[in-house]
Amino acid sequence: MTIDVILEIKKAEDEAARIIRKSTEDARIIIAGARAQADKLLRDAAEEGRAAAAEAMKAAERRAGAATDEIRSRVAAECGLIEKNAKTKFAEASAIIAGRIAKFNVDR
Repeated sequence: MTIDVILEIKKAEDEAARIIRKSTEDARIIIAGARAQADKLLRDAAEEGRAAAAEAMKAAERRAGAATDEIRSRVAAECGLIEKNAKTKFAEASAIIAGRIAKFNVDR
């Protein structure tokens, strides 16, 4: 009876060792799969981040373009106003300059 008990213990130990090896292999497979999935998630997240950054850049460029157009419009309007004011005073300025030149030549 002692040999039967020892053989049963040996059989149980062998079965336990087999279960441990199988569990270890299963764990390696699960870990490898998890790492591959994590790598894919990181690549996808990086791509999404690049796409979001590109879209944010395009939006910023559109806003900058709109602001530039608004500034150009205001500057053009101001230039037009300055030109209009200058034209109204051109005759007066010409008369003043001509008067000074004439006075300079007379005083000589």
